[in-house]
Amino acid sequence: MASVRTVLPSGREVGVSTFGDPMADRLVVICHPTPGASAFDPDPTLTGRWGLRLVGLDRPGYGSTDAVSPDQQVPLAAHVDDVAAFIEADERNADRISNADLENCGVIGWGAGAVVAAALAVRHPELVDRLVLVSPLAPRAAQTAAGRTLSAADGWSALGIADDDPALDRHLGLDRRLDRMVDAAFEQGDAGLVGDRRLFAETAWTRELADVRAECLVIVGDAEPTADAEDVAWWREHLPAAARVQEVAGSSALAIADAWEAVLAHVAPAHGHIVERERDRGAPRLPHDLPRA
Repeated sequence: MASVRTVLPSGREVGVSTFGDPMADRLVVICHPTPGASAFDPDPTLTGRWGLRLVGLDRPGYGSTDAVSPDQQVPLAAHVDDVAAFIEADERNADRISNADLENCGVIGWGAGAVVAAALAVRHPELVDRLVLVSPLAPRAAQTAAGRTLSAADGWSALGIADDDPALDRHLGLDRRLDRMVDAAFEQGDAGLVGDRRLFAETAWTRELADVRAECLVIVGDAEPTADAEDVAWWREHLPAAARVQEVAGSSALAIADAWEAVLAHVAPAHGHIVERERDRGAPRLPHDLPRA
């Protein structure tokens, strides 16, 4: 479940989850996969030490954001504008409270969430200066993902995550964090998937992807079960020519956790302007030979 519910200028009420340092002067927005809710931090220890504030917003029908009726479905452009309005309001509040100057933010899109993250960078270039797409599904693949018949009983398999994925042993508590994210995603049944079907049907924004001004990075595991070579090729073709692709050796569906340090280094390279001696040098990891708790 999201940390709080907030009313946006559009009048829509959304669930918002926050992680990291609440007083940091670097804001990063994470767009969750399909199905998934906002209450997920791939590595809280690393996030907490990095010097950023990580924020996720539940899309309609997921977590704490109410589903909408079929005749009032929220299109992708409207959802992205809601996210942008939240960012702008958050920046004004930060300036009022701490005199922080938050002109831009970083954005992360995981899986189908890459569609939302990229659309945000397209529609609001003045807000997004750095963009990371992790295991990104191309728009057509995101539509397919949202069109599946799934329930909470499917658990991690809904995201292509196997019970014996090695990343679960490498990152302490990752299994429990995934459980919470998936459970929250289905608190309203399949309403989130239904909402995503409408969101991902909108593709006009893709024609402007090559003009994105944000510095772009694509991260994929070398054994990805969902975001395949065709998905990566699609993003390579449509993102700006300067976009980089980084492959994570020995990683599959949980590249988001395995590469979290690289993700944060891209979206918050200055560590929220925390001095060098106080910056994080890595999060604790379980030894590979220990069983998961």
